[in-house]
Amino acid sequence: MLCFSAQGRVKSPQDDYKGVTRLCREKIRRAKAELELNLAAAVKDNKKYFFKYISSKRRAKENLQPLADGGGNTVTKDEEKAEVLNAFFASVFNSRANRSLGTQPPELEDRDGDQNGAT
Repeated sequence: MLCFSAQGRVKSPQDDYKGVTRLCREKIRRAKAELELNLAAAVKDNKKYFFKYISSKRRAKENLQPLADGGGNTVTKDEEKAEVLNAFFASVFNSRANRSLGTQPPELEDRDGDQNGAT
């Protein structure tokens, strides 16, 4: 359903949605800023409330779910998860960098490490 604004411009429901979400985000930001300002002003009178708020912000997020490594094995330890994610991101960024530099992916290189056509 299309609506016309005061300027005669056609407004779609997406435009309305974007406007409402932008307004909500702004109100949430202002409310949070006001809360933190009030906390800072009242820290001398109510230290418990202040430190409760600070500790709620410092809590760690939930653990990462088990991952599957390159061989299809399930990885549950944090160190192993870090290695799997590191290997994945390294492979993604290395392949992008190689393509942008004009080099060939490893499967197209010769066994001695030279690129095809290079002697």
